[in-house]
Amino acid sequence: MGSAGGQWQPYPLWGGRGDWCNEEVVGVHAYTDAIQATLGSDFDPSGSTVRRTVELIPEPGNPHDRYAVSVRASNYLIGYLARERAILFHSRLIGLIDRGLVPTVPASIRAYDQNRWDDRPGSPVDLAINIDVQLSEPHLIIPGNEPPDVPYTMLPHGYSVQVTKVDEHFEILRHFVEPEGELELLVTLHEIDVSTAKTEKKLVEVRVEGHRIGQLTPQTSAKFLPAVRHLADRGLVTVGRGWFKGSAVSAQVSLMAAKAHELPGDFLAGEPQTVIPLGRPRRTPILAASSVQSIEVTPVTRTFVIDLVTSQPLTPWQQKEALKLLRAATSAVGSDIEEPVVTDSSVKATVLQDHSELIANAVAGIEDSDFSLANEYRATVGSKRALS
Repeated sequence: MGSAGGQWQPYPLWGGRGDWCNEEVVGVHAYTDAIQATLGSDFDPSGSTVRRTVELIPEPGNPHDRYAVSVRASNYLIGYLARERAILFHSRLIGLIDRGLVPTVPASIRAYDQNRWDDRPGSPVDLAINIDVQLSEPHLIIPGNEPPDVPYTMLPHGYSVQVTKVDEHFEILRHFVEPEGELELLVTLHEIDVSTAKTEKKLVEVRVEGHRIGQLTPQTSAKFLPAVRHLADRGLVTVGRGWFKGSAVSAQVSLMAAKAHELPGDFLAGEPQTVIPLGRPRRTPILAASSVQSIEVTPVTRTFVIDLVTSQPLTPWQQKEALKLLRAATSAVGSDIEEPVVTDSSVKATVLQDHSELIANAVAGIEDSDFSLANEYRATVGSKRALS
């Protein structure tokens, strides 16, 4: 194993969500002295939870288990991943190490002194310890594609929003289908003009490796465009995390990025946030210099799954209106369609492909307490059913 120029570079693994640390570290009680040294002055004998960034180091030369993955903090060995999990991650972590990259993840270290009530002189510290790290599934710990080769910055993680018209670009998205059926992608966001003679309309187009793979609804585009324009003025392309689900015949993409009003000032004016490239080949064909559009294909199916996470909790009244809208939408598909699901934070329903963008816009309107699009859609569907 080697590193570029003899320098090791930390590589934060992908796939984590928020502050939740979900993977237990085993064997910690064999390393109590190291853990206490890692905690340093942050340790409170009565009990404390300390956050640390730790390294996951595969140990192919370990005499007990060649698939072992050690957990290290501040140059101290503090435990191991459970063997059944280490086996799954081992080869991918080795791949990063071979590139001179040290895999890192957030960790939560909870510890207290079980002898804290013993006030006899010289009473030893008896640590009770629990360590968890934030670790996704093996196929999600690195992005599925390389970052852009132009100046860019990456938006912070945010609530998921649906990318529409994805079905028109399956010829491109099929290159990202994996056996696990899901992948995180680096997608770029671009302002496009779809105005007509009567209306002015600007949208956010979503691309991967330069290819168009869809767009955001008008309402959702409006929440991202101020950031896209601001960063473009700084000479930067806007990048976000895309959540891709796909099979041999169909695909869906969601964008998981903070909206313009959620961005802190230091992000808008600060240094670009970038991702370490891994030097992998691109998955898609190289675009001709004059082309910015991908090849469009006939939609594979006539239905589309609307699966949205709202940017704010829906009130009971908004949930009721959303459910009425989605029931009307599923009725237009026909029988044998699952009942739509609406909660205070998400909506999901199977709808006609041709209706998907209108329904997504109507859901966005309901989120802002504007029910006009939803009422108009329900009235239109109702009249068509009455005539049939």
